[in-house]
Amino acid sequence: MSKKRRRRVIWTLVVAGALLAAIVIFKISSRGPGLPEVEVMELAPGGIVSTVSADGELEALNQVDISAEIVAKVEKVYVKEGDEVERGQILCALDDDELRSQRDLNRSRLDEAAASYKRGKALFEENLISEADFDARRTAYEVAKSQLEQSEDNLSKTRLFAPISGRVVRVDVEEGETVVLGTMNNPGTVMFTLGNLSAMQAKIYVDEADIVDVSVGQRAKVTPDAMPDAGFDARVSAIGYMPATEADAAASDVIEFEVVLDVIDIDARLRPGMSVSGAITTAQRENVLTCPLQAIGRREGEGEPRDTVFVLEGGRAKLVPVKTGISDGTRVEIVEGVKAGQRVIVGPYTVLRALGDGDDVRVYEGEGEWPKGKRPRPRGPR
Repeated sequence: MSKKRRRRVIWTLVVAGALLAAIVIFKISSRGPGLPEVEVMELAPGGIVSTVSADGELEALNQVDISAEIVAKVEKVYVKEGDEVERGQILCALDDDELRSQRDLNRSRLDEAAASYKRGKALFEENLISEADFDARRTAYEVAKSQLEQSEDNLSKTRLFAPISGRVVRVDVEEGETVVLGTMNNPGTVMFTLGNLSAMQAKIYVDEADIVDVSVGQRAKVTPDAMPDAGFDARVSAIGYMPATEADAAASDVIEFEVVLDVIDIDARLRPGMSVSGAITTAQRENVLTCPLQAIGRREGEGEPRDTVFVLEGGRAKLVPVKTGISDGTRVEIVEGVKAGQRVIVGPYTVLRALGDGDDVRVYEGEGEWPKGKRPRPRGPR
């Protein structure tokens, strides 16, 4: 190839490359910044349920702990855990040898004091002894009678009987063990726990921020941790007026109130002491507008912070103040500000956070996966 022809080819390539680069630059510069892609939802009437959730423990509605009233050694245990018992049935016998001997001794002392009192009365009526002597004999007789009654009462406490009909849910003693009495600082030996399992209740602990929404009679659902797929209907029967654990609350800055739920559906698998979660229905609305919670923002309006949403109108985001109602944790009721049929921008959060009133937007119309990094994620209010 001649030098002249080679030079012509090179110049042709240079011009073609420059022309191609100019076209690319022109297209890029004329395109302008891309519009933010948003996801929208058309508002439609529906239902929403607001709940308060808390954790706690299951108990028998009628549950009693049985402790010894005297210090003695366990001689015989007649029941085991899980047994059904009737009221008045014997549960346990304590060693009574020493108390029986004391009873017999006090009985002899009473017989002696009674005879002395009887003789003294006859002598006093004959003016053969002084009034003081007679009073002393009468006092000795009364003391001996009281001592016998006390020893008989102590002897009766060596036999423990069921105060209610139900099931033995716990046995904390063994034969040969010595039981002790409780004091102001130390609890006594709890020997048995009986419960009527035909009626159960859950004691849950509700945060102070939620307790104002809870009232007696509200419907609830109790779910044992051991049976996560099983929910049992319940109803609020009592609400504590003082913090459940004041010392713990002061240490952890968490204040909780005890709420008692009476379980309506009783299942044979339920056991006292099971860990449960309770969900109390505090409010319910039907045929109202709702939107995802992440669509609600807080912005200044008329001199004070107000709840707002972005409504899509003519390809633009219009900021609209709204009044909200109850929430179920993921959705919120819209009381006023928007109407059914309007399209509200619900995501993605990164776009909502930077969006302004009147900004142009583009609705993502694709199906399946969002473009990488643009799929909205559920979040709380901004």
